[in-house]
Amino acid sequence: MKVIEKYKQKKERREIFLYEKYKNYTIEQLTPILYDNDPLKRNAAIFCLQILSGDDVFNLSMNLCHSRDNYKKKIGVTILSQ
Repeated sequence: MKVIEKYKQKKERREIFLYEKYKNYTIEQLTPILYDNDPLKRNAAIFCLQILSGDDVFNLSMNLCHSRDNYKKKIGVTILSQ
């Protein structure tokens, strides 16, 4: 049980670190991170885009939703879901 708790705490610290790192990024800087291999980086970028909101984020999300690539669609839906 302690191993699981340590893992969760480590993951939470990393999520907070990544959010702090990306929170002042622009949409253009966050967009490439959406395709990173690291799911924590992707989620932090999505969260930052959700907080930014606005027309530019909405348009980016809609463009992703209309993509033929299912992965891009999923990202677009995730951004819009908040």
